[in-house]
Amino acid sequence: MLAADAFVAEVRTVGSASMAPALAPGERVLVAKAGTDRWALTPGTIVVFDAADLWAAPGDPAGTVFVKRVVGVGGDRMTCCRDGQLLRNGQPLAEPWLAGRATDQVRFDIEVPEGHYWLLGDDRADSADAREHLGDPGGGNVPASRIIGTVEAVVWPPGSVRQVEGSDG
Repeated sequence: MLAADAFVAEVRTVGSASMAPALAPGERVLVAKAGTDRWALTPGTIVVFDAADLWAAPGDPAGTVFVKRVVGVGGDRMTCCRDGQLLRNGQPLAEPWLAGRATDQVRFDIEVPEGHYWLLGDDRADSADAREHLGDPGGGNVPASRIIGTVEAVVWPPGSVRQVEGSDG
């Protein structure tokens, strides 16, 4: 990749099954950086972010860069669960990306601080996400400054090339 490309977009490899069925392990995704307002992302957007010292320690074998979906933004109250549904500001959150899977196994009731996001994997049973970091500094919330970009498309392998549903761009 050319140095200038690093400011516009980059390609990242999905490292786990936590975003299934939207993304599969080993798929390579195009991450838009230019034109992405990290402070104005909307729920449903899939992002790549740097979790160093938030969710991951230096030298973590899983790395420090992860892919998750925005489900809450600054000012939102996120609660789990009512009748199997995640609540945002007291209202059930429509999550078509879960493809009929259970929404959650961890109970929580948090307010997302301004300038932060509540990020969850689509495969809630197989995702180490904000719920797992409730007791960590920041309470599982990720600052907007840690967002690298939005996932726009799967670009590899050839048989899986597609635009990613829920991208902001």
